[in-house]
Amino acid sequence: MRLRAITLAAIPAAFLGVMASAPSASAWSAGNCATGTFCVWPEYWYGDTDMPPSVATEGEWSGSARGHIFYNNTSRDMTMTYSLAKDEGEGASYTACVSRGQGTYFTMPMTVTDLSWRVDDGTPCRW
Repeated sequence: MRLRAITLAAIPAAFLGVMASAPSASAWSAGNCATGTFCVWPEYWYGDTDMPPSVATEGEWSGSARGHIFYNNTSRDMTMTYSLAKDEGEGASYTACVSRGQGTYFTMPMTVTDLSWRVDDGTPCRW
């Protein structure tokens, strides 16, 4: 019985150790995204990369680009519009505010369709 209690106590401790070492969205690397640029990459990567972004823009942009990771290396917040890549533009569109100097990844591939400067309404960005 005592061994079971020790084992059960060790599981949450191990989980907390793993979670403490996981990067947060604010810790995501800019990779090869130049200063002043918003970048979207078509595949997942971690750390530094030499993979070319599918989008690298210094301002507003519209089109269609596969996205798995994004990073806002500009000095302003941006609004990003995207949809699930598997829907090939036929599914629902979503928007998210991406804070300057922030980036993260989608849990599944997306199609990014629009990037625009955020109109500041006083609410905080999602990312």
